[in-house]
Amino acid sequence: MENSFITTHNLDFEAPESPYSFLFGDETKLFRIGTCTGQWGCNKNGYYILSVINDEPGNGHLNDVFEWFEFSSKRDNKNLLVLECMNNRFYNHLISKRGFNPIDKNNVIKILIN
Repeated sequence: MENSFITTHNLDFEAPESPYSFLFGDETKLFRIGTCTGQWGCNKNGYYILSVINDEPGNGHLNDVFEWFEFSSKRDNKNLLVLECMNNRFYNHLISKRGFNPIDKNNVIKILIN
């Protein structure tokens, strides 16, 4: 099946089966976009990213991650949240470079609802 969206690096959104579904239920899933992997989910409040790791920092694949999640959020008229940012540098990056707003000291939101 062809993607309805093309990212900067032409990367697919892959959602492998989660071995953690017994802990989190079906709401939290795994994703892989290029060299980035993590956990994500969707609920009535929006799409959320719980974790993201780039195995090759600097290759631009993190941009593709946010392109995919922002595309999906806009398509479904939802906001995008990044939850439990334990890394202060990443938290500040999301606010200063990616247009997110702080909710509190660990969580940020990007308002995408029309």
